[in-house]
Amino acid sequence: MRIEVSAVGTDDVVSFRCSAGDGAGVWKAAEPPVAGREYDVEVDVDDVRLRPGGVAGVRLDGTSVVLGGLWQVTEDGATYLDVAGTPVSVEVIDGGAAVSGEVVEVVADRTAVHLFPYTV
Repeated sequence: MRIEVSAVGTDDVVSFRCSAGDGAGVWKAAEPPVAGREYDVEVDVDDVRLRPGGVAGVRLDGTSVVLGGLWQVTEDGATYLDVAGTPVSVEVIDGGAAVSGEVVEVVADRTAVHLFPYTV
């Protein structure tokens, strides 16, 4: 996912903008992020519950991040959320009751969203 860091907070939490909306998460790199700079990141979300329906994209809701998209299950059983064309790795608490291709939302605390920058 291509993001622009909009603010750098405490405990490595950054706010960001992307084509799918506004979000936040924990920066997972040795090099600190720079506000105003764009990065390509892999997004992983831990310990969430799925809820059916919603709108594709990323948005902030108080201290939570809401990610919506198509739930996907691969042939080997791996699961991810397709958010506006970007795969987001999601670890679901209850094992995930959604069917592949179903529109779902996940709500996570900002600290459960992990941003791993990489170079293209």
